[in-house]
Amino acid sequence: MPAPTTMADLLAANAAADPHGEALGAIVGGELGWLTWGKINSEVDRVASSLATAGLAPGDRVLLRGANSTAWCIADLAIARAGGVSVPVHASAPAPQVEAILLCVGARMQVEGGELRSMAPSDGGPASPPGLATIVFTSGTSGEPLGVMLSHANLLANAAALSEAVSSHAAAPPGGPEASQELRLCMLPLSHLYARTCDLYTWLVRRSRLVLAESRETILRDCALARPTAINSVPYFCQKLFAEASAGGEASVGASLKRLLGGAITHCYSGGAAMAGEIESAFESAGLPLMSGYGLTEAAPVVTASTLAAHRAGAVGRPLPGVEVRLDEGEEVLVRGPGVMMGYWRNDAATRAAFSDGWLCTGDLGAWTDDGFLIITGRKKELIVLSTGKKASPAALEAKLAASPWIEQAIVVGEGQPCLGALIVPNPDRLRAEVRRRRLWVWSKRGALNHPHVRALYAREIASRVGTEGVGVFTLIGRGFSIERGEMTPKLSLRRGAVALHFAPEIARMYAQRRTDAANR
Repeated sequence: MPAPTTMADLLAANAAADPHGEALGAIVGGELGWLTWGKINSEVDRVASSLATAGLAPGDRVLLRGANSTAWCIADLAIARAGGVSVPVHASAPAPQVEAILLCVGARMQVEGGELRSMAPSDGGPASPPGLATIVFTSGTSGEPLGVMLSHANLLANAAALSEAVSSHAAAPPGGPEASQELRLCMLPLSHLYARTCDLYTWLVRRSRLVLAESRETILRDCALARPTAINSVPYFCQKLFAEASAGGEASVGASLKRLLGGAITHCYSGGAAMAGEIESAFESAGLPLMSGYGLTEAAPVVTASTLAAHRAGAVGRPLPGVEVRLDEGEEVLVRGPGVMMGYWRNDAATRAAFSDGWLCTGDLGAWTDDGFLIITGRKKELIVLSTGKKASPAALEAKLAASPWIEQAIVVGEGQPCLGALIVPNPDRLRAEVRRRRLWVWSKRGALNHPHVRALYAREIASRVGTEGVGVFTLIGRGFSIERGEMTPKLSLRRGAVALHFAPEIARMYAQRRTDAANR
């Protein structure tokens, strides 16, 4: 069989090698069902044929919308087999955003929930560049989303390099002993490239087994059902998992962590945001080290990865095989390699600005350890400049705050202010228990958040995590940040602009109170 040129080719090779082997599972209604390699391949053939019959031509863009499902995976691979270009959109994306993407890419068809729908006749927009596999719109934590163009070669190279990096030995074959024992649980949205590469495409490269969790709300139940050996996660999940394990009443937090993850877990990966050292230490002590990695959509997406044999606290691993990473004079992380994007869709100016002498400019700031591990120290665009001229990177502070069992979520603000401030979402269970334990006279949520005892408790907790020099003022808020309100991305990263806008009155009052307190001293 010739060397694969698309992910759909990899699927065909796996189906030929092991047609009856369990391959892709999905939990629906609390029940785990499986599809074999042969069944998936025949379904991909069927959908690809339907796309061609409906008039899909090579290079035509197809909007792929919906929650994680076997139908989503089959549609993604069928678009590739039919020669189309997939344009994934998260299931919760608002209608105006979806419409804007449709118009931008000139999509000819849309697939949602396994249903194919042809769009209104149009000229289809400009031709796709040769080899284009997908256009992924960045989540837009800052600025307007851009359509990242990734080729089939980009995707294949990144998934293969990642598989090689995390294998116990470089020559581990697809479907071999290591892969056959591996079962991944996918909990992150496949519309985002993190899960798409690190779960779906790595599963194809390794010919292992993959199970799709039913929802974010059922992840722990799904871990018990699937009993995964590997899971890709984000720091927010790890922080909440640690809090759950700590409150479980078991003698060992480590035993509780492993039980919550199904009991068979051996590899726990994390990416997408900064991880608090306390959480890393807790997992390490449990015999389940968190293997952090780093990447961005423009690099398909993984740049560095950690392994069981090579990981360091606070670091995000070493560069993947074939990927070059260096720091410029300003400590910005620059990347070069086979996974780096073709460019931004219909935006030559943004494409030119993204590169410097052939290197992708990530916008992230970094440093190297003595033994070659990368540490991400912040993001250029997220640096907060205080009125004193001092600069601060909020992500590391937020990770430390969110590691507290008293804190559900946190965001650090302070641009142009004399000190950093924090919006704190308290852990509701902890707060209720404290109110009952102390028999505090409060009659509403607002009363609890403003009670002197509660304020003093959180002041001490914040100071113990980041020090008074880290955060000078804070306010407790009565609701969390959400994807539905546009305050978080689908992979649970904060959208700072949206949070700052929605909570502008609270931020203003927080700093006004600081000025009043200073005047009264």
